[in-house]
Amino acid sequence: MSDAVDPVVVAQERARMARARLETSVAALRERVDPRTIARNATEGLREQGEAAAAAARRNPGIVAGALAVAGLLIARRPVLALFRRRRKDTKVAPKHSITHTAREGAKGKPQ
Repeated sequence: MSDAVDPVVVAQERARMARARLETSVAALRERVDPRTIARNATEGLREQGEAAAAAARRNPGIVAGALAVAGLLIARRPVLALFRRRRKDTKVAPKHSITHTAREGAKGKPQ
């Protein structure tokens, strides 16, 4: 009869150990997916990346200045291009009845 009890006791012990491992895993998973933990990890990651970027900027100030200049020109490209377009229009004013103008348009002034 003791042979019949031993496998049951062993199975119960295995189940208890498996349950304890599962509870530990669930607790770790809950901690990992907690919004506060995620926010804390993201904040730490951003801080580390910012510190690395600042260190790289200190090592290469010329490259950073050039990149900022390019970014500034990209942001302000329309006003800058408008300045150059105005100048070009003011300096190159073609007469309306020039030879090239009439050659491109028909006799009635409409494009061909």
